Amino acid sequence: MTPPEGPLAGWRVMAAFVAFLGMLLLSLVVTLIAALQLGDFFGAGDEFVLVLAYLLAFGTATLVIFAIGYRLAPSFRVLNVLAFGLAVLALVPPAAPGFAQRIAEHSTNPYTVGIEGTTIRIELVLPALLGVLVQWGLIRRRWLRAVGEEDLTLWPWVTTVVAALVILNPFGLTFLTAAIKHSPDDLMWQPIALGTAGVLAALFVMAWVECYIRNRILDRRLTAGGAEAGPD
Repeated sequence: MTPPEGPLAGWRVMAAFVAFLGMLLLSLVVTLIAALQLGDFFGAGDEFVLVLAYLLAFGTATLVIFAIGYRLAPSFRVLNVLAFGLAVLALVPPAAPGFAQRIAEHSTNPYTVGIEGTTIRIELVLPALLGVLVQWGLIRRRWLRAVGEEDLTLWPWVTTVVAALVILNPFGLTFLTAAIKHSPDDLMWQPIALGTAGVLAALFVMAWVECYIRNRILDRRLTAGGAEAGPD
């Protein structure tokens, strides 16, 4: 005797709600950690509360959009396009005239006078992009598993985590900003710039190697799956 469909449907809805809530919380944790690292490095003041409020609102809105896409998408490629669109959307408000400046008006740090707009844009954009990336990866994986397809992606997740750890810390941000700000005439600029370029090049190579390995694993899984299924 099979259980009635009503209770089963209710459990599916509850399970989906818990899963998406977990995705939201995880993406917000990543977003806030990145924002806190940037805010601490740039010496954010009272305006940082507005930055955090924006990131929380943006992360919640993107998850809702992803959830709708998850429900309606006929293919996981639709989720890829949706993720790209949300990544572009993350760039729009910070780039809008006066948006960052209105937040900067609440700044209480006298040492950031004149550059608040730039630092606030970085604090808004980078964490928001990381949040979209995390949500995309989790929702794409759930969608593919729900339809019984291979959920391995070519995206270099290990390299992404390593890059975030290397860059989003006081030392990494110090070297990166020093390489950008210092004049080529400065004697210390060349070794800093070369060191920063070397780290970025190493991360690029690491990403390429990881993508290659993931591609080989994916090919093997798909080949094995086709062999087990046999001819139609």
